[in-house]
Amino acid sequence: NEKNNNKEEKKINIKDNVSNKAKNNDQVASKTKASVNETEELKLKLKKLEENVLRGLAENENLRKRHQRELEEALKYANKNFGIGLLTVSDNFQRAMKFIPEKLPKDNELLTNLIAGMQAIEKEFYDVFEKHGITRFSSINQKFNPDIHQAVSQTHSNIKEGFVLEELQQGFKIGDRLLRPAMVVVSKGPNLEEKVKQDK
Repeated sequence: NEKNNNKEEKKINIKDNVSNKAKNNDQVASKTKASVNETEELKLKLKKLEENVLRGLAENENLRKRHQRELEEALKYANKNFGIGLLTVSDNFQRAMKFIPEKLPKDNELLTNLIAGMQAIEKEFYDVFEKHGITRFSSINQKFNPDIHQAVSQTHSNIKEGFVLEELQQGFKIGDRLLRPAMVVVSKGPNLEEKVKQDK
């Protein structure tokens, strides 16, 4: 009986061991599965964090570039008021230069030197303007452009209709922007009625 009992106990113990091992294996398997799931979740979170960091870096770079552009624009056009303030000086200089006769008496050295000095000052004046990004633009014989021209009047002439015949006040730009439009007289083209009268 004792032997039988021992055998039975051994059988029960073996069964328990097998059962415990199976339970342990199940526990290990479920822990392994949980670890795999956690690892996958962590990988996803890491990927999202990396994407967020990259997006943040890209946004910062874009902000930096925009700020740099705005700063450059501000510096480029900071001289606008300075330029506008000096345009009247430029206009008066041009008016004074127009009064100089084309043929000067050669024996009047004082007058010749005075005019040469005025021309040198005018050149230096426009050189300083250009160093600050302010440039003149020519309008005569150019097609009238309402973006850069201000038409004061229209008159008949041999110049094609819609083209600038005369420039009353020179136009200026600062960088690629208009500082002041040119005040111009625009051609209406030939006066056909007058021509018909003359032909008769």
